[in-house]
Amino acid sequence: MASASSLLYEEQLLCSICLDAFNEPVTTPCGHNYCKSCITGYWVSSNQIQCPLCKRKFRKRPQLQVNTEFRDMVEQFNNMKVRGEDDIPAKPGEVPCDICLEPKRKAQKTCLVCLASYCQTHLEPHQRVTTLKKHQLINPVSNLEDRVCKKHDKMFEFFCYAEQVCICSMCLKDNHATHGAVPLEHAFRERKAQVGSVTSELKNTENIKSRNIKEIKSFLERNKRRSEKETADIAEVFTALLVSLQRNQTKLIEVIQEKQKAARKEAEDHLTKLEQEVAELRRKRFEVEQLLQTDDHFSLLQSWLSLSHTEGIFDPLSHSIPPSTPDFSDMNQQSYVGMVKKAVAQMEKIASNEMEMLIHEVRLSDGCEATEQPDAVEERTTDEFVREVWTPPQDKLMMIQQCHAVDVTLDSYMAHSSLVVSKDGKQLRFGEGLLHFFTSLFWARPAGQPLVLGKEGFSSGRFYYEVQVSGSKGWVLGVVKEPIIKEKGFTPTLKDGGWTLCGVYNEFKEECFANSDRSSLVYLGQRPQTVGVFVDYEKGEISFYDVDARTLIHSQTGCAFIENPSAFKAFLHYMTGTSSNNRRKLYPVFGFTNDDSDNMLKITPVVCAT
Repeated sequence: MASASSLLYEEQLLCSICLDAFNEPVTTPCGHNYCKSCITGYWVSSNQIQCPLCKRKFRKRPQLQVNTEFRDMVEQFNNMKVRGEDDIPAKPGEVPCDICLEPKRKAQKTCLVCLASYCQTHLEPHQRVTTLKKHQLINPVSNLEDRVCKKHDKMFEFFCYAEQVCICSMCLKDNHATHGAVPLEHAFRERKAQVGSVTSELKNTENIKSRNIKEIKSFLERNKRRSEKETADIAEVFTALLVSLQRNQTKLIEVIQEKQKAARKEAEDHLTKLEQEVAELRRKRFEVEQLLQTDDHFSLLQSWLSLSHTEGIFDPLSHSIPPSTPDFSDMNQQSYVGMVKKAVAQMEKIASNEMEMLIHEVRLSDGCEATEQPDAVEERTTDEFVREVWTPPQDKLMMIQQCHAVDVTLDSYMAHSSLVVSKDGKQLRFGEGLLHFFTSLFWARPAGQPLVLGKEGFSSGRFYYEVQVSGSKGWVLGVVKEPIIKEKGFTPTLKDGGWTLCGVYNEFKEECFANSDRSSLVYLGQRPQTVGVFVDYEKGEISFYDVDARTLIHSQTGCAFIENPSAFKAFLHYMTGTSSNNRRKLYPVFGFTNDDSDNMLKITPVVCAT
């Protein structure tokens, strides 16, 4: 470590203007030393002839001469300093001197002609000898053998563009004579320019990626805040629903309690009246018994006359017929519990269907209307678990197929006599054969279209089924509302309680019309093979789909599935205490529009498209 005196001595050999070692040191008349160029430049820039240290001014610019003795002393000091630094051994990773014995000192330069690295001491001949001064010196490098041609044992001086390798002068005359080659310095400048261009492109790409990262982070943050807000809003909506249910629950309990209170009051009033009547009868019975115990003829006759004028005491009907007792069955709490349970179960089923539809609609919306990510996102992840367990619907029909498919079976008991229902209740044909012959021969054929109903009825929610119609030239599909007279051979009337779609095909056109009055005509571009029927009971809507084309054929809204009783009818139900159920069952209906013996309909299982 350098001592304080050596550091001080070193500072004294530095120019106070450039703070570097003196170069051609000169001395001013005041005795301070400066580099000749430094003091000259100072006087030119300041327009004042003075000493920078002591501020002594001179009348004119002094004639400055190089202080040779001081210059020699500075050079000697610098040489001593270099020799001191040259004595530092080479550390691991540094290039050692090839001439030094152990320990090897740190190399200062590498000669590309001598193919050796030299420390400051052994580099001195290259700085002194004229022929050695012509050698090319570079900063010290290791592995010089990699820069030498293995074949000709010469340094690489050229770069071959054809084979993209470094070559020596002998290679240029030998194997690379016809190749385009340039000196290494030229190739270095070109390649460095290319590297600079690539670096610029990489930097631009890096900046773009960085901006995309910021955009994605900002998007994720906004999406997180929006998701939290939407979650809070949804929770608020459901909380409001729960509050509404609790409020209605309280209102229902209050109505039930008021009705029970009124019933109890009526029973208590009737009880009080009966107790008074019993007390009066007990009093009169006591008087009559007292009369029976007397032996006085006059007293008995007089008392008899007074008692006989008492209203109803000797009326046979008043004693033989017990007083009427009102029906207090309304006080039975179990009846209200059953009514509430039934209504709540119905509401729960409707709410469950609505929630299921809502969840599927949200999932479908996520699959079809998902927010596109920035360009930096090249890969999009997929919820493998959801994909394995549940296939997201691609359209509304698929969602209906997944959520609301039901199993429908034909009711052979409710079939027209001209129709034949298969044993499994899945196929319907127009009647033919011996049975149809005798039926037509001995009985009059029932009027109306040949129709048949399904066994199952639906009074809530949504339901969907599919029917293969490709085997019929004229078909009828839809639903009919009860009440239905379930009598063999009865033909349901569709005028007041039916909603159907009829398909008619001939050689001129293919069309469909809604209901038997042909109120809505639909001209088809192609003949459907399978028709899907979807009914939304709560919304009063029925829709017909071409399953293969996945298109809507026709939809009817505002259907009166739910009846609204008149005020008088509702009052009668209320006064009699009977249920005014206005939810009639809907039964699927099937049939044909003509008497073609080849007509056939088939109820097929609902298969979701992939």
